[in-house]
Amino acid sequence: MAVALLDAARRRIASADSEHSLVTAAGEAHEAVRAVIEARPGAASVAAAWSAVACTALTTATRLVTTGVSHWYASGSVGRGDALPGSDLETLVVRGPGVTPESALSEAVDVHDLLAQCGFPADDNGAVASRVRFSRTAQDWAIGIGRWACDPEADRGVVMIGLLADAVPVSAALDGGADLREQAGIAARAHPAALSAMLQDATYARAYVPSRLRALAGGDSRVDIKHAAVDPVVRIARWAALSCGSDALLTAERIGAAAGTRYLDPEDARALAKCHAIGSSIRWRMRAAHWPLAGAVDDRVELSALSPQDRTALRSIGRELTGVRRKLDYLASTSTFSTW
Repeated sequence: MAVALLDAARRRIASADSEHSLVTAAGEAHEAVRAVIEARPGAASVAAAWSAVACTALTTATRLVTTGVSHWYASGSVGRGDALPGSDLETLVVRGPGVTPESALSEAVDVHDLLAQCGFPADDNGAVASRVRFSRTAQDWAIGIGRWACDPEADRGVVMIGLLADAVPVSAALDGGADLREQAGIAARAHPAALSAMLQDATYARAYVPSRLRALAGGDSRVDIKHAAVDPVVRIARWAALSCGSDALLTAERIGAAAGTRYLDPEDARALAKCHAIGSSIRWRMRAAHWPLAGAVDDRVELSALSPQDRTALRSIGRELTGVRRKLDYLASTSTFSTW
């Protein structure tokens, strides 16, 4: 399989014994993407392989740069296993005993500088361990999780719970330290307001697929594939998985885990799974067409630049998502999602 080249590159990244060898191995991983593109594997296979590459690069960078007494997590699409080549990297840190905030932040800056040299950019929204918000002691994380679950509207609680729900450890756990993702899930399920806020956030339309009429009448013919077709499914799947107590990470697996529960009926689950698969496939083809990518990844595209089949598929996704959003908003106004 073509993704075997990415697996081989991942192993070289894992065995890197210096910053130079890590940068070299990461460069080989990016070069391998060319061969992967030519073989045309599915987006899901590429995402799984690339997420593993990015996680391994983070693990190796922390091994080479840090003292090893703090606990690192990857979050976002890399943590979920949904990342495509060119995706950025979100990180969290649990500071170890005796590690000062200043030294932890300094180490995190060095880690992300090294990863940037490796072609793994930091999250452009700033969700990285080099910021105070994302670098805490285990106790401070526990206090924050409790506060965000109790009052998700304050201190960007919904965002923080979402990041923690996607977080996977990439370094050795601290003695007696509880997993952040598990803590966040327990806290969210213990506070109905947290899950309600996450659902409200998930069904809020941040972007849309322009209709034919809108494109013709208003000249609005650009679409952000990530925010219009992929991210809404990711958010709904995360909420549904948290609600039903699933520890699944992959968006497709989260949808499957929640299908048939009070949170997601089978028909809506099938629609969401289809939307995610097709949206991710179109997104991957866009990136593949412009690889190697220079600078920040832009998921916005003119509809006219897409094939007629992709335009039709995106508009279908837009209609499906609108229907699921409206249904979930209605059900949220009833007692359907209540556990008491």
